[in-house]
Amino acid sequence: MRLFKNIAFILLGGFLLMFFSFTPEEQFNDPQTDGGLAVVVNSKGAPAEMPLSKLKIILKGEQQRWKDGSKITLALMKTSTGVGEDMAKRIFGMTSKELNKYFLSQVFQGKMSSPQFFDSEEDLLKYIKNNDGAIGVTSFKNASGTTITVDGKKAI
Repeated sequence: MRLFKNIAFILLGGFLLMFFSFTPEEQFNDPQTDGGLAVVVNSKGAPAEMPLSKLKIILKGEQQRWKDGSKITLALMKTSTGVGEDMAKRIFGMTSKELNKYFLSQVFQGKMSSPQFFDSEEDLLKYIKNNDGAIGVTSFKNASGTTITVDGKKAI
């Protein structure tokens, strides 16, 4: 009986040590391992890095030209896709429906051109590669081409 209690104590201690040795942020909020997002750009005009606040301004269509004067073209996954839904939440802090309403409102009011929306990340990446000034958001694991760092990180 004493042996059983000792084994149970050791197992419980090991479990508690494992459970409390990492904070939840360390376990689950590393964008590079939890399915984070990457910002992919066409090398024409786009900077190598930017703060998240600037990225939001660009993706909301509030800035329509890069510093060199070239036109910014938004290429985004449809919000009905997993990546599109994740982008709405992580970058804009909105639901998919709220983000769709935002873009519709901005385009209808003539404040921005409609973003190019894609069903597949492969098509989105091809579009960005072939269109000067294009910027888009894709999953970190599928990102290819020129990616930029946001707040010093490769993944959001």
